[in-house]
Amino acid sequence: MHLFRYLPLLICISLVSGCGKINENAPALGSTAKHPIDWISAHRGEYIKSPDQCRSCHGNELTGGITKIDCFNQAGLSQCHADGHGPRPTGHSLPFKDPALHGTLAKKDLLFCQACHGDSGGAGSNPSFNISIGSLPTGCEASGCHLVTMAHPKPWKSHGSSGNFVNACALCHGSAFGGGHGPACSSCHKLLVAGIIPVFGQCVSCHGNPPNGLAAPNRAGSHAVHLALTGVSGNCSVCHNGGGSGGVNHGSALTTAFAANITTNSGTASFNGTSCANISCHGGQTTPIWGGSLTVLSNCTKCHQSGASEYTGYYSGQHTKHLNTGIACTDCHDMSNTSAHFGNVTTKLFETQPYSTLRSYLSYNQSAQSCTVSNPPPQGVQFTGCHSGSKNWK
Repeated sequence: MHLFRYLPLLICISLVSGCGKINENAPALGSTAKHPIDWISAHRGEYIKSPDQCRSCHGNELTGGITKIDCFNQAGLSQCHADGHGPRPTGHSLPFKDPALHGTLAKKDLLFCQACHGDSGGAGSNPSFNISIGSLPTGCEASGCHLVTMAHPKPWKSHGSSGNFVNACALCHGSAFGGGHGPACSSCHKLLVAGIIPVFGQCVSCHGNPPNGLAAPNRAGSHAVHLALTGVSGNCSVCHNGGGSGGVNHGSALTTAFAANITTNSGTASFNGTSCANISCHGGQTTPIWGGSLTVLSNCTKCHQSGASEYTGYYSGQHTKHLNTGIACTDCHDMSNTSAHFGNVTTKLFETQPYSTLRSYLSYNQSAQSCTVSNPPPQGVQFTGCHSGSKNWK
């Protein structure tokens, strides 16, 4: 009978005891039943790790719960949860400061970043990535990494590696790439057709093929004659090694860098802004001024030297003896066949056998290494009557 009399009291004691029990899923509270003093900066990371620990006190929807603190509209929290949105899981890990991580994701699709960190809008909307992030009042623009209205470094020479031009680049550079917060693509890609995206790995949006203008980046110079050579046609890297789109030297005065296979035996290939030196295909000699001329049919000694260590040197056999008697190179060698003369200029070797260029009135016995004047040479050729029959070339 006494038990029933005290039953309501026992129930109340039990309930009070339950309310006073520590919630094992909730974050630690201080002596004043409040979160730690650093909770404003720390709670985001804690929420991401375990959202349920917040819901146990703030309600399943985080609109108050037993605390009556609404994470969406609570007075004084607007500076944390901008635009009235409540806590929500992020699409990436935190912290996310490593440029190799968030930069890669941004290049893949900048719209992903824009959803939380930038103004809304589609292609050409010129978003500002200045929505506050924690202690950064103007978000990405206050980070020290991004300039105002800029989602990438400046200059950004490797921008051709961006994986989604339509979303990532068109946002600031215009839906037709005609400019916005960012400049029009045609401001650098001078030959770009309006509305067309430059294609990574192709040079023709800036340079003619071959370059045919008077000013950079489409300066003609001597490009045409070089790009017509076997092994060089379409292969800009022969002379611009590492200088292509995305390269560290692209667009700079250091773009000219020669491939190792065309440097000479005696030195390293170079360009001083006017002429080249130590180029194997020019016999290691200083070349004519870039944009100047070289008469291939008669200017033999511009590339071929007697006794030189280069493969183009005419140090073999009786060359010097013949030249000292007044015989010209072109009396014996026909250089009009440029496909043979320039058989492969992208190596140090001299692939064209010199005897293959002998004129029709001469013959060469390769096994005996002897030369014969087989037919009367034309009038004016210097070695007329010099000798008859075969002579050993050694």
